[in-house]
Amino acid sequence: MKKNKKSKYFFRILFCFFLVFVALLIAYESGYYETRMSNRAVLTKEAMDKFEEDVKNGEVVDVNDYLKSESVDYSNGITKIGNKISNGISEVMTNGLSGLFNALKGLFW
Repeated sequence: MKKNKKSKYFFRILFCFFLVFVALLIAYESGYYETRMSNRAVLTKEAMDKFEEDVKNGEVVDVNDYLKSESVDYSNGITKIGNKISNGISEVMTNGLSGLFNALKGLFW
């Protein structure tokens, strides 16, 4: 008896979910998240100490000098093109639908 293609895809997806679950479980049990948060707290404490020392020395203080940004820009040419296309489609749909509704208002009201 031949297996159904739908069940084949189902088990592949189930296997992928299982792999993701195992990876997250290993990361949790190894203490990765707790270590990352404790390192962040240490950096924050160091930044606070540096801030207090700069205030005592009478230096010009800017909050942005003591905050570390962890956001990383992963965009590349393809994502920028995709964003431009998406924004263009959104603009056309918004203006097109509002124009359609205005035309319908003119016809019926």
